[in-house]
Amino acid sequence: MSKKMPLPLDDDDDDVLAQRIAEAATQRGIPSLTPTPPPSPAPASAGTRRPIKIEVSDPLFEALTVAAARQKVTKRYLILSALRDAGYPVEDTDFQEDGRRLRGSRKL
Repeated sequence: MSKKMPLPLDDDDDDVLAQRIAEAATQRGIPSLTPTPPPSPAPASAGTRRPIKIEVSDPLFEALTVAAARQKVTKRYLILSALRDAGYPVEDTDFQEDGRRLRGSRKL
């Protein structure tokens, strides 16, 4: 059995004590009870989003699939780019991914 060295806890200041506990936990690789700051909020969207569902022919679907794979983008990206190129008001925020492609991927 290994002997654990006790941490001296003689400070009266709670903030200093909490910081020392967090540092000791990080050094030892153990969880800490010190709360982490909340993540920053996501950027505000350009407005309400609504889905559009379309059906396309097999040849068009396959062409979009091949083009997306070659360019390493999504079919959604291709369609939004085409709409923007045609003069429709497509914002940069419309191109942001929702994270589904990243789940379970090998890129971490």
